[in-house]
Amino acid sequence: MCIILRNFKFFIFLFFLSINFNSYSHAHVRGTFLSKEDAEKRSLELGCEGIHKNQDKWMPCKNEKELHIYLRK
Repeated sequence: MCIILRNFKFFIFLFFLSINFNSYSHAHVRGTFLSKEDAEKRSLELGCEGIHKNQDKWMPCKNEKELHIYLRK
Protein backbone atom coordinates (compact mmCIF):
# COMPACT_ATOMS: atom_id res chain seq x y z
CA MET A 1 0.00 0.00 0.00
CA CYS A 2 2.83 2.40 0.85
CA ILE A 3 4.49 1.79 -2.53
CA ILE A 4 1.24 2.55 -4.37
CA LEU A 5 0.76 5.80 -2.44
CA ARG A 6 4.36 6.84 -3.09
CA ASN A 7 3.99 6.13 -6.82
CA PHE A 8 0.73 8.09 -6.91
CA LYS A 9 2.41 11.12 -5.30
CA PHE A 10 5.22 10.88 -7.83
CA PHE A 11 2.71 10.72 -10.69
CA ILE A 12 0.89 13.82 -9.38
CA PHE A 13 4.22 15.64 -9.09
CA LEU A 14 5.14 14.79 -12.69
CA PHE A 15 1.72 15.85 -13.91
CA PHE A 16 1.97 19.33 -12.38
CA LEU A 17 5.55 19.66 -13.51
CA SER A 18 4.53 18.92 -17.10
CA ILE A 19 1.74 21.51 -16.97
CA ASN A 20 4.17 24.18 -15.78
CA PHE A 21 6.79 23.20 -18.36
CA ASN A 22 4.27 23.35 -21.19
CA SER A 23 3.12 26.81 -20.15
CA TYR A 24 6.70 28.05 -20.13
CA SER A 25 7.56 26.57 -23.50
CA HIS A 26 4.43 27.98 -25.15
CA ALA A 27 5.34 31.43 -23.90
CA HIS A 28 8.58 31.27 -25.89
CA VAL A 29 6.87 30.01 -29.02
CA ARG A 30 4.43 32.93 -28.93
CA GLY A 31 7.08 35.49 -28.00
CA THR A 32 10.00 35.07 -30.38
CA PHE A 33 10.39 36.85 -33.71
CA LEU A 34 12.98 36.93 -36.46
CA SER A 35 12.59 40.67 -37.06
CA LYS A 36 12.90 43.57 -34.67
CA GLU A 37 9.81 45.20 -36.18
CA ASP A 38 7.60 42.17 -35.45
CA ALA A 39 8.79 42.13 -31.84
CA GLU A 40 8.01 45.85 -31.50
CA LYS A 41 4.52 45.29 -32.92
CA ARG A 42 3.87 42.43 -30.50
CA SER A 43 5.17 44.53 -27.62
CA LEU A 44 2.54 47.17 -28.40
CA GLU A 45 -0.17 44.49 -28.65
CA LEU A 46 0.79 43.07 -25.26
CA GLY A 47 1.00 46.49 -23.63
CA CYS A 48 4.58 46.17 -22.46
CA GLU A 49 7.47 48.49 -23.27
CA GLY A 50 10.56 47.81 -25.32
CA ILE A 51 12.06 44.73 -26.92
CA HIS A 52 15.10 42.58 -26.24
CA LYS A 53 17.23 40.06 -28.08
CA ASN A 54 17.58 36.42 -27.06
CA GLN A 55 20.32 34.71 -29.06
CA ASP A 56 19.33 35.30 -32.71
CA LYS A 57 15.65 36.13 -32.10
CA TRP A 58 13.85 39.30 -30.99
CA MET A 59 11.35 39.26 -28.13
CA PRO A 60 8.82 41.86 -26.96
CA CYS A 61 9.05 43.62 -23.57
CA LYS A 62 12.18 44.94 -21.90
CA ASN A 63 13.18 41.49 -20.59
CA GLU A 64 12.06 37.89 -20.57
CA LYS A 65 10.56 38.02 -17.08
CA GLU A 66 8.23 40.85 -18.09
CA LEU A 67 7.32 39.04 -21.32
CA HIS A 68 6.14 35.99 -19.40
CA ILE A 69 4.00 38.16 -17.16
CA TYR A 70 2.27 39.79 -20.15
CA LEU A 71 1.85 36.49 -22.03
CA ARG A 72 -0.02 34.96 -19.10
CA LYS A 73 -2.54 37.80 -18.79
